[in-house]
Amino acid sequence: MTDKIELPRAYKGKRMTFFQDPGLDQLYGVVVALTAEVSVLADRLDTMERLLDANGSVSRADIEAYRADETVEGERTERRDGYIGRVFQAISEEAQALRAEG
Repeated sequence: MTDKIELPRAYKGKRMTFFQDPGLDQLYGVVVALTAEVSVLADRLDTMERLLDANGSVSRADIEAYRADETVEGERTERRDGYIGRVFQAISEEAQALRAEG
């Protein structure tokens, strides 16, 4: 049995829209995708650093086999939450301002 889940690479149906300008929706889509990719890279780098600290060397197989324990997952979640908060701070502040007005 495999741990990998295959997801479709193409959207089916109409994309959700949030703004009147479709360019803004596209821009935010790009920002979200890049944010996710950077987060995955940070987790992978963290894995490599931990394996190097523990073993002095690392292989691709070691990286793929690594499973973070609860402590590591907690650290990563904290890092991820901070990162996402910083990336989306401007959007969050704008949403809060709109709620305060409305």
